[in-house]
Amino acid sequence: MHVLMGFAAMIGCMVGLCQLLRSVVRWKVRPGLAQNLLIEVVSTLQLGCCTREMILLATLGGIELWLAMTLTYLLTVLHCMTFQGATCNPCGSLELWLRALVPGSHMVLTVAAQFVGAALSRVLMPNIWQLELSPLHKWDVVCRSPLNVAPWQGALVEMTCALSLFLALHFLPRVKSEFRPHVVALTITAIVYTGGPRTGAVFNPALAYAAVFLCQGNSFLQYAAVYWIGPTIGMVVSILILERRIPRLSPDKSSPHHVKRD
Repeated sequence: MHVLMGFAAMIGCMVGLCQLLRSVVRWKVRPGLAQNLLIEVVSTLQLGCCTREMILLATLGGIELWLAMTLTYLLTVLHCMTFQGATCNPCGSLELWLRALVPGSHMVLTVAAQFVGAALSRVLMPNIWQLELSPLHKWDVVCRSPLNVAPWQGALVEMTCALSLFLALHFLPRVKSEFRPHVVALTITAIVYTGGPRTGAVFNPALAYAAVFLCQGNSFLQYAAVYWIGPTIGMVVSILILERRIPRLSPDKSSPHHVKRD
């Protein structure tokens, strides 16, 4: 019980701090690209920190699978309700560019902002753990790789996870706005339940950089192949399934979504 209370307190403090930072950004920075990039940084920081705390709980807390999945669902709902439009996933930003919905410069800057947020979470969480605010933080445990299959198999798993997510997100606009966070959370929880035992089911290159690339057991190149290339291919396949073409590579000038400038 003390472990769960400490976990809840940490998550609450982290989300509250990031929500305060987002409010400051919206107050001090004019609406536009700069504001969007700062919100991406803060929201990805929140995602990375909360995920690393969740991994710590799942690894050391001795919680049962049903509780881990419940917390995954609740955390995802919380993120959806607080991210304020940030995607926090380079695959999502790349998808918008491939669909010709945003210029290439915006995509590059957004992905860079996401990796900045991920890098900040890598630095921040170890320093917070040193304060021993939770019983879990008193244990010095080396992070172990969640990749329990061969790298090529892991890449296929992460590709399938990303493919499933982006196919589900395609139909999200048809859902009433108040139910969308729960639909996303249920989808992600189901994907984590299925792929988690094999790769951790991260399907987010920035989040993988924050939570997985620090773990022992595999090389940087192996992690990159599994957690960067795998999800990217899955996202591209989802576009091909839904549209049977890549709009950015085969632009339809009559389409209202066509972006002329890059």
